Amino acid sequence: MLAKLTHANGTIGYRSESLAALGVPHLFTTRVGAHGAELDLGRLDAAAHACLCELAGFAPHTPFVALRQVHGARVHELDAHGPTPGAEGDALTSSDAARALLVYSADCVPVLIASAGGRRVAAVHAGWRGLIAGAIPAALEALGEAPAAAAIGPCLSLERCEMGPEVAELFERADLNEVIWRRPGHKPHVDLRAAARRQLERAGCRAIDVSELCTWRDGAELPSHRRDVTHGSAPRAGRIGALIACAR
Repeated sequence: MLAKLTHANGTIGYRSESLAALGVPHLFTTRVGAHGAELDLGRLDAAAHACLCELAGFAPHTPFVALRQVHGARVHELDAHGPTPGAEGDALTSSDAARALLVYSADCVPVLIASAGGRRVAAVHAGWRGLIAGAIPAALEALGEAPAAAAIGPCLSLERCEMGPEVAELFERADLNEVIWRRPGHKPHVDLRAAARRQLERAGCRAIDVSELCTWRDGAELPSHRRDVTHGSAPRAGRIGALIACAR
């Protein structure tokens, strides 16, 4: 599980005890911002940015670096040469304590990873397409060091993750058959967080904290594209963020 954090202004986030034990500053955000207002990660003002830095344990004014996510497996290293603004990808790796990695999600699985001592970190956006494409294994390879701890943030739960049989077949081909739930007369369901955990475990990561929150079910704190847009009347869904930087 992840530990709930509440800022003095009411902003809510979640933290992994395993990552915190390595001295790695990080945070999974929610839709709950200051004084109960909706937190919009796409339009962070200075006060909201400072609040998230404080909750995460970053130094004040730490820049957040994100990609244009495309549901693939491309990984970018945060260094003096990149990523360039607007770069496409779904995972970031870093050895930099002065800048934070940021991935967005709204049903997909946000994953934060750190090596021993928090020397290297990674942030991954992995929806069902990314899990099949291998976004997590690609990030672990780019990390270049054994993963010491990881955290899987809020995502769509097994109960709400109904998929077509063609998608279930893709999970089988990706050697993730154990995360598919089948019942006669119904479409398959996929356990996204179990798939992410399985891929982390295969890389040797044993300290893994997993959120039990469901983006669909826990709507007071979390946005869900499937709930709000696909099965609702909203033109768009908000997004939560997963933030991480190296230990200082």
